[in-house]
Amino acid sequence: MFRLAALFIFALIVVALFTSLWFMMRDRGDNPRMARTLMIRVVLSAALLLLILFGFLSGHLHSHAPW
Repeated sequence: MFRLAALFIFALIVVALFTSLWFMMRDRGDNPRMARTLMIRVVLSAALLLLILFGFLSGHLHSHAPW
């Protein structure tokens, strides 16, 4: 469940990043849409970080690293 949610949020982050790139190329800085989509990307990144942290702390996610 956590892995699917993390992948979904990651996909939304990538979509927001490319949407802001599209707005940057299309609007040439005349419209605040690019800043708004970059803010959405930052919020989604924070949500992903919190989801991963919660997954590790609750035991749903665990590391397979040998150390």
